Amino acid sequence: MNMSGEIRVKTESRYKTLYNELKNFVVGDMHELFFICTCLGYKANNPKPLGSNGEHRFHSHTITPEEYVCYYSMLLEKNNMDISVIKDDKFVLSKIEEYANGGMEILLKEFLSDYLIKSNTELKLDHTCIKELPKTFLHFIYEKIQ
Repeated sequence: MNMSGEIRVKTESRYKTLYNELKNFVVGDMHELFFICTCLGYKANNPKPLGSNGEHRFHSHTITPEEYVCYYSMLLEKNNMDISVIKDDKFVLSKIEEYANGGMEILLKEFLSDYLIKSNTELKLDHTCIKELPKTFLHFIYEKIQ
């Protein structure tokens, strides 16, 4: 457990624009959206492998120690408290990327779909209806953790 800062964290390539648009709008930085998506995916037990669709989104040095503790805890719980599971941060983040990917699917399906338009193959925020998005986003997350 060294919380290496040089690991590139991946998300699905189709979420690139969405991560960029939500950054500094409903979250401060990409690692925060990634954390929220991870929590949603973990709570729903919905890990989704990235496969060949993974694209580097941010460096792991932006992940806070508190977020890392949550990631370690998630993997320990899923692996019967086997400490060997969290010894390699690249492995930890590869598994956490799957939960974040599954969580983004949940976020899209259950909340963001009303705020999106599809431009070519990219998902983008519909700027005609996003004024209330930060407030409704917080409400959605609050309801999901209850």
